[in-house]
Amino acid sequence: MTTKISLRWRLTLFSWSLALGTALVLTALLHLRTQRQLLQQLEKTLETRADEVITVLQGGPSYPTLEQFLLVETKDLDTYFYDIRDDQGRVLGRSPNLGAAGLPMPADWGGGDATTAATIRTEPHPISPAADRIRLRSERIRLSPAGHAPGTAVVQVAVSLATFESTVRQTLRDALAAAGVGLAAVFFLLWFVTSRALQPVAAITRKASQITATRLRERLPLAGRSDELDELARVLNEMLDRLAASLRQMEQFSSDAAHQLRTPLTRIRGELDLVLRRDASEPSRSQLEKVREEVDGMSRLCGRLLLLARLDQHAGSAALFDERVDLAEMASDVLEQLRPLAQDHGVGLRRGATGLARVPGSRALLVEALLNLIHNAIRCTPRGGLVVVSTSANGEAVLSVEDTGPGIPAEERERVFQRFYRLPRPAAAGTDDGNGLGLAIVMGIAQAHGGRVELADAPRGGSIFRVVLPRAGPS
Repeated sequence: MTTKISLRWRLTLFSWSLALGTALVLTALLHLRTQRQLLQQLEKTLETRADEVITVLQGGPSYPTLEQFLLVETKDLDTYFYDIRDDQGRVLGRSPNLGAAGLPMPADWGGGDATTAATIRTEPHPISPAADRIRLRSERIRLSPAGHAPGTAVVQVAVSLATFESTVRQTLRDALAAAGVGLAAVFFLLWFVTSRALQPVAAITRKASQITATRLRERLPLAGRSDELDELARVLNEMLDRLAASLRQMEQFSSDAAHQLRTPLTRIRGELDLVLRRDASEPSRSQLEKVREEVDGMSRLCGRLLLLARLDQHAGSAALFDERVDLAEMASDVLEQLRPLAQDHGVGLRRGATGLARVPGSRALLVEALLNLIHNAIRCTPRGGLVVVSTSANGEAVLSVEDTGPGIPAEERERVFQRFYRLPRPAAAGTDDGNGLGLAIVMGIAQAHGGRVELADAPRGGSIFRVVLPRAGPS
């Protein structure tokens, strides 16, 4: 399953990734610079110590003086090593901490008396090569000591890199720790800034989720910053204005068409009644009665279309209805009205739980909604079945109609509220009188009262429709 990452997280992680990459590059550059500076300081120290040895050697052939110098130099600092040899390879002086070991001579230095520039390289430790390394400076010099013939000597000074490498590692750890703290601060700062920057987006999203075909009067909020998000909200609001205008035209057309059709249909119905009262002979009479039934059906259809158009205009405007309707009392009256119809179909019709539930709205429209629901329940319930009407109130008022019919498949539950949609089976819930408008009217009435319609499986089998409405406040 694909994990969805919010825009806030994507922006934060992307920016933080850039900061992480930058921090790693800067840390690496800082580490290399620090390492180079420390190494240069170390090499400068080696050069200074080599110069001190050369000064001692140039002072004369006083070997005890050189030995004393080496002893003093390595007495309290045994990380430095000295090895001085003449041009024949004889040892002129060697620091005591080397013991019998000597410092390696550069491989590219051959014999002869010619001087060669000093070289600095890293070599294995002369005593413990597996555990440590040294930085070695080798320099060939010309000596002219008093009382002796001029000659050539090789001065080698080395230092253990253990302390240097430990310092470099500690510096790297400190840099990484500082970078980690900085990155954590940057992450929380990015999260805060991104959250603040996306607040208008969250407000637009919340408002857009509330805009439906029945609530096209709502508009997206503007932050007043005249930025890209305000421009986006403005463009979307203009689009909503155009959609609302188009929808109003469609609603007005439906209302006008239904209204215009009712008058000629009523006139046709009257003419048919007159003809039938004149004792029309068979088979013309039976044909005229069928025509009258079709005209009656078309008249009811026009009435329902007109009702739907008016409901669309007042969807979500329960404040337009100033009545306080007692759902329990209304349900009792409708049950008494439809009990004969239920008996004709062999279906039991009874009252379920009765809770005090008062809602603001139109009693006539709520009666129409309950009539549609009970009619559908009776038609889809087989003989010997049961239809139960209940009312309850908690945070909201609920009017429920439960049947023991075949039920409605889960994949059809959204579609049964569509206009003119009928389930592909006879006498199914939602088909009412055959035009597929019953449940659409129920939904329209609920939305006009600021409520909704829920459909679920009933405990006894079949379906249960719940009309959920906002409760009336205290009078």
